[in-house]
Amino acid sequence: MHLLVKILLILGSTSVTAELREKPKFQVIRAVAENLQQLNALRDIHLNTQHELDFWLTPSKVGHRADIMVDDEKFEFLSDVLQRNNVSYNIIIDDVEKLIIDKEHKPKKLHLFGKRLNNEGGNRARYGFGEYHSYATIVDYMRDIERKYPNRARVFSIGKTVEGRDIYAIKIGQNIVQNKRIFWIDGGIHAREWAAVHTVVWFIDRLIADSEDDPIIREALSKMNFIVVPVANPDGYEYTRSDVSPMVRLWRKNRAGVVCKKDRWFRDRCCGGVDLNRNFDWYFGEVGSSTDKCSEIYQGAFVFSENESRAIANFFKTPEVKDKVDGFITVHTYSQMWIHPYSHQRKTVPNDIRDLERVGRAAVSALENTFGTKYRFGTGSDILYPSSGGSDDWAKGKAGVKYVYLIELRPGEDVWDGFILDQHQLIPTAKETWNGVKVVIKAVSDMQRTDPDSSFVSSMPPPITTTTTSTTTTTTSTTTTTTTIAPTTQFVTPTEPNILEFMFTNAPIATTSPPIHLDASYKLGKRRFKFVSIKTFMLATPAWLLATSTMAPTPPPSPLIAPSSSANSLIDFVGRPPVAAFVRRPASSTIKRLRPGFRRPSGSSPHVMPAFRSRTSSAVSLSSSVPQSTQLRTSSQSGRCADRSAWCSAWLNSNRNVCQISSIYMRRDCARTCGFCR
Repeated sequence: MHLLVKILLILGSTSVTAELREKPKFQVIRAVAENLQQLNALRDIHLNTQHELDFWLTPSKVGHRADIMVDDEKFEFLSDVLQRNNVSYNIIIDDVEKLIIDKEHKPKKLHLFGKRLNNEGGNRARYGFGEYHSYATIVDYMRDIERKYPNRARVFSIGKTVEGRDIYAIKIGQNIVQNKRIFWIDGGIHAREWAAVHTVVWFIDRLIADSEDDPIIREALSKMNFIVVPVANPDGYEYTRSDVSPMVRLWRKNRAGVVCKKDRWFRDRCCGGVDLNRNFDWYFGEVGSSTDKCSEIYQGAFVFSENESRAIANFFKTPEVKDKVDGFITVHTYSQMWIHPYSHQRKTVPNDIRDLERVGRAAVSALENTFGTKYRFGTGSDILYPSSGGSDDWAKGKAGVKYVYLIELRPGEDVWDGFILDQHQLIPTAKETWNGVKVVIKAVSDMQRTDPDSSFVSSMPPPITTTTTSTTTTTTSTTTTTTTIAPTTQFVTPTEPNILEFMFTNAPIATTSPPIHLDASYKLGKRRFKFVSIKTFMLATPAWLLATSTMAPTPPPSPLIAPSSSANSLIDFVGRPPVAAFVRRPASSTIKRLRPGFRRPSGSSPHVMPAFRSRTSSAVSLSSSVPQSTQLRTSSQSGRCADRSAWCSAWLNSNRNVCQISSIYMRRDCARTCGFCR
């Protein structure tokens, strides 16, 4: 009898081992396009969906990176294609499923600040902000807010998904029944972007918690209502939570028309769904999307073909919302970018680009001043990749919203986790992003528009002068530049959206504009943190914002101006310095003496980022691109005190007081750099 039991156990363990061995292993490689030939090769691979590769990042120009998830069976094929095109690559994630389990599903360790890190809500409704949650838990939290703040919040559905789930939104404001202006925020339009969902839920908490203590939020809530949709793609989001397999967890689209079948390796392959951020009415189907249902960027059969995108569009047509939305923010991951319209074509911007840049760059500065996280600013086509049918471009070009931004959250491109953001970074990510969003909220609040239709004009603008000539005269003491505007006019079709292309003359005309007023009010954590002193500053407008273009501005929204043939004359907004927004200083009279930091037990070693296995045709290593990370983790092992984060030096260089301002997190993650070990 005992022998029979042993045989059965051996056979059972053998079958389990065989099953595990047959389970595909997914890796993520990072390839860099160093020339046009390599860029075209990566684009061809991306467009050819028969390879069944998942591009986390797609290169848009030479020098950009491509992050590609590939299973072990197709790895050799992909490696061969890259080597034949002389494309260097490195393996940045050796086992995606293991990373998912480590970052998102491991039991939490008991730790002194565990309760503080996991229960960061500032209102009477409770929510564990230190971890990811299901859609049902998020909706329950929204309803709990509605019950406890009936005069300030109301939960409602804007539509249903193909699987029958309600797409819930929450309206927040003072006296929410009033017919006020609207500020829209959404997240989770791409199913796998869990950190975006978490961050938008944090925004809901802050709008309630800061409604009395923060003057920016208090004033904004009195002037307008916030409509927040934390999960714009509930079906896809819940599907990604159903399994740790990378094919499930990293699903991007909605779940409409999905058909699953066995492939030639007898594995379940699901094909279908629509990329909702390619399904909006903005140059639909022209660039950065696909007509192949198996593609990750499948645009859908037609504009607003999907329940989710159509629900948003229909909601914007309701009497309460139509022509009343002044702010629109949609949150995504990853790459650390703050994006403004338009993204369907490079060097293409709205005619109120100066306002979008002024507020957007101030928002980026506010975000960076929190923990030192660096963001890039520009259009999606210029700093990411061109794509049409996006919700942000639609909001600007079709719905006529003044301030429109798409935010790509942590991590940056030099961090390897991609969409699988460690839960320890959730609250810091949400905090810094909220500081940036507050700048946009203040800008919208300061508009003080009373006429709901004041932002709309006739679709046929006056003729626009676009051609200039310049002459320069130089003397021994002065240089004089004369600019003459030639009477060349251009008429355009009234049905096209408003897009302008800017040109600089030799001598930009300086205009006098009022300084940018940014109230730096910021409530850090709970009330017991008294050591942060916040001041309000009047920030002068940077010189580069004072320069005007030679074209005559037109009121928004206006028709499309045909692209200029002189590409070199277009303004490139990517490389300009950020506008400083917040200046914080600890109040010296209230700073407590630092308590001794934690020391590792004898014989233990700090967590070390696993080494990357490199396969490259030209033996290119990633060490040069992330020297700080490697050096920091190496040096941290020399003593008993260590840093757990690779960003400690950058945070400290950006803000020398960050160790005191965020001592909870810095004590845990940057004990060595902050000197908590002494």
